[in-house]
Amino acid sequence: MTGPPDITESPDRLPPALIMPDRPAMAHDWSNDLPLIYNQVAGCLNADPSPPARVVAARTNKDGQIEIEMMGDRGTYMRCLADPAGKSKPVLFRADMPATLPGPAYTPTPYPPPKSTDPAVCYEHYPVSDKTGWQLGWLSYAKAGTDCDKAAVARP
Repeated sequence: MTGPPDITESPDRLPPALIMPDRPAMAHDWSNDLPLIYNQVAGCLNADPSPPARVVAARTNKDGQIEIEMMGDRGTYMRCLADPAGKSKPVLFRADMPATLPGPAYTPTPYPPPKSTDPAVCYEHYPVSDKTGWQLGWLSYAKAGTDCDKAAVARP
């Protein structure tokens, strides 16, 4: 993203105070902005007709809208446009799945984090909570591995 979104003064539109997990060193990615765009992410996930949906990328587009890319477990890939101020409903568009998925994947609770179907890829899952300790979801980072049964564990 290119700077924080324009959030109105209404406390109803402010995102919850998130407790972001300690993530891998490579975590300079879209998830750094999750505390600022959580409401838009949640709105897009709730609008997706193929739950569970996971966010795999987010950015501000040239029109100032927050553009969120989501992937469903049933193979769907959607792009969602969300108003940075939260004044309008998100708009969903079907999109072609890219050759390589951006990441990490954010999965909201109560859905489980993703599992890899590729034996050479494992996920490390990191919980995202609000300031009260309520878990809101998981950030999942793919990594190369040989024993996914041990590597794909949730981190505390």
